Amino acid sequence: MNVVFQYILAILGFSLIIIVHEFGHFIFAKINKIFVEEFFIGMGPKILKFKSKSGTLWGLSAIPVGGYNKISGMDRDEKVPEDRKESVYYKKPFHVKFSVIFGGAMMNIIFAVILIIVFFSMGIYSPTNTIGFIEKDSPAQTYGLNVNDKILYLNDTQIKNWDDFSVNVKKFPDKEVVFKVLRNKNELNIKVKLGAKEGQGYLGISPTLEKIKMNPPGIIKASFKLVGDFTVTYFKLLGMLFTGKLPFLQARPVSPLGVVTIFQQSAAMGFQNFLMLVALVSLILGFSNLIPLLPLDGGHIIIMMIESIRKKPVSKKSVQIYNNIGIIIFISLFVIGFVFDIIKPINISNM
Repeated sequence: MNVVFQYILAILGFSLIIIVHEFGHFIFAKINKIFVEEFFIGMGPKILKFKSKSGTLWGLSAIPVGGYNKISGMDRDEKVPEDRKESVYYKKPFHVKFSVIFGGAMMNIIFAVILIIVFFSMGIYSPTNTIGFIEKDSPAQTYGLNVNDKILYLNDTQIKNWDDFSVNVKKFPDKEVVFKVLRNKNELNIKVKLGAKEGQGYLGISPTLEKIKMNPPGIIKASFKLVGDFTVTYFKLLGMLFTGKLPFLQARPVSPLGVVTIFQQSAAMGFQNFLMLVALVSLILGFSNLIPLLPLDGGHIIIMMIESIRKKPVSKKSVQIYNNIGIIIFISLFVIGFVFDIIKPINISNM
């Protein structure tokens, strides 16, 4: 996969996440009989467009990155034709408006789950008990272990996989042990005095990897576990950031330039890895859009909740102030992220 194609794939992946998010808003608006005026892929001048029977204008913009849809009545001050007075967003009850706003994040989560299921369906690489790499001047090199040796036993303990090896070798820091290995169809006993790292036994090898296929129940279980673990980690780190326990520089913002670069790097590592990154970024976009700041979805939900409690609209001036605060914050983060992406770009191979 050449670099140009990697960047094309990166831009498409980034755009698809945004389009999926916008489609979530669109589909819930349609379900609830709210008129959608436009749905466009890309940004900038409109170069291709057509109107569907429902009246929605569909099309493609000049810069094919991202997308958007325009739902009628999101702005109370917009002029709405008489025949559409009852099919606007602001006339709908709370639960309907909530579903439309939350639909974007929901669609991102569903999209991520689907991609993760596809990822696991393609098979996953698992470390084996066969040596793939030996560190220089390590006990493994000193005592004659070779690449492609398959470790069968450590003393009298059978080694079936990498986890068996890792758990058992740690028990013998600076101790002499015997490894039974399979080398060229011959079984050999090799005495090794292990080293010690942080008080644990150390041999100095890395395993070979083999691709294994999972059964459907295993794929579903692994997929939802990954999504669950990632969700918990995301909100835990977000909480640490807001409480000052996570340094800002460590949780540095990333601009669209940085996101595309990360996608390109993952594409260079193979299509399967690219799929996983698209899934995780889709989750991040879905969760981040629920942060209670305008113009994010979370900000709109806060406005809806206040209006539902007060039984009247929030003043236009208050919404504008709330919106300006959010815009200032996001522009600041964008600039900081852009500067970081130029002077210190992220390299995912080092993460």
